[in-house]
Amino acid sequence: MTIQGIFQAIHFYLQPEITLDTQNALRQSITELGGHVDAIVPENGYVLADLNSKEPERTQIFQLFTPDRWVVPLSYVETCRAMGVQLKPIFLDDGRPMHIHIHESIANINFRQKMCERIMECAGYPYATIESARVILADAKTNVFNALVKTYQLTPHKFIETLEWVDKCIERQDVIFTPHVFKNPGGRRAGEERTQFSEEDEQKLCEWIAAKIPYKSTGGRTGNKLYQQLFEMRNHPEFTWVTRHTWQSWRERYKKNADRLDKIIDSIVTTTKPTQGEKWQYGYVRQDDERPKKKRRRISKPEEEDQRPPLQPQQQEFVLGSSGSGKALVSNFDPVTQAMATNPSFGQLAGMLRLAPTSDISTVENNEDGWGIRVGSSLPPSWPKPKDADALGQDHDSKSKLSEPPTMTDETLQLAMVAVAQVLDQNLADIARQTRFTVEEVREYYDKSGDVERTNRRFHKMREHLNLLPDDDP
Repeated sequence: MTIQGIFQAIHFYLQPEITLDTQNALRQSITELGGHVDAIVPENGYVLADLNSKEPERTQIFQLFTPDRWVVPLSYVETCRAMGVQLKPIFLDDGRPMHIHIHESIANINFRQKMCERIMECAGYPYATIESARVILADAKTNVFNALVKTYQLTPHKFIETLEWVDKCIERQDVIFTPHVFKNPGGRRAGEERTQFSEEDEQKLCEWIAAKIPYKSTGGRTGNKLYQQLFEMRNHPEFTWVTRHTWQSWRERYKKNADRLDKIIDSIVTTTKPTQGEKWQYGYVRQDDERPKKKRRRISKPEEEDQRPPLQPQQQEFVLGSSGSGKALVSNFDPVTQAMATNPSFGQLAGMLRLAPTSDISTVENNEDGWGIRVGSSLPPSWPKPKDADALGQDHDSKSKLSEPPTMTDETLQLAMVAVAQVLDQNLADIARQTRFTVEEVREYYDKSGDVERTNRRFHKMREHLNLLPDDDP
């Protein structure tokens, strides 16, 4: 059967509440796939309905369900087209929709919605309560799944299934519940006789212990590992006798008859005379090859280097200070000076200049004079002595020069004062322009206060006060 004929001779009925556009699209698809769309509800066929509606409406729609007429969602047609086959109504329970509950352990909303559509496409009812459901779908990776299995394991005709159960049933086009398998509870079955230990069993057991633990003083004859290893040898042709008993039974046999079996073991050891510590014996392992110890390499910390770029020739930095405004930097009267003009907090700038170098002994060459450096925990290097007294005097003079602050020339100081005066004049002119007073009035008050910010506040308040005065004109 081709995909165009998967709905051959199958009748469909479209729910009247479906929008007209959707009805036209479904009618076209059904016709292309060989089906028929009836104007009335058919006796045999499918009813396409919006099953995502509210519960009362959905319950009323499912009343159209009969053993020969099935209610399916609107996605049924396109799902059949995509799969290339007609989906059979497999989720049935005595001819009625099988009640299925999707447990809250399946938290993904989109996955839950998709699972509901898959179930309804095969005539199931996925909105049942957990009490009325025939099948409960839960996430097997959660603890809830095992709890549900224990809760309903004695409830007849109720099954706990995993997330993959729906797809497996649709793939097989049949509902198959996960079967219950018999789990051996342990112990002998009723009426089953216990295999008795023979003398040959005891002899072979003693030979095994004599080979593995020839000397009882080393311990381990009553441990589990010795007898577990014995049972692991059951597939070896010489150890087929091991399967006559479990490893627990072999252990209990020795433990309860240790005094008698130790004598048999000692006689075997006397005959074989094994050397203590042979590789066959239990409790001994091959010694690892001695590896040479790696010498730890001590990594010395590199000296911290000054990352700041050295000052260019004839470049100096000045600190402009005031009694209440901190300090700012002016370098060769570059554009930094212009930035100072926007800060009105510099008061009493005149006379507060001092030269401050910002590089740390940048004129001293690093280790070019022969002075050594101590690295890590090594011995201190020998420091060279000056060749003559003149060299010693020059070195002393260079160190003393580093400790003394550089001096400012009168010309440089005069240039700095001119720059400060220009900045001050610009600030006072800005205050006069903003408050609409004369520059002379602003200058007069500044000379008394010595604070640009205070002067700015003063004249702004004066202008605000003048603006509030009433007009004298009638």
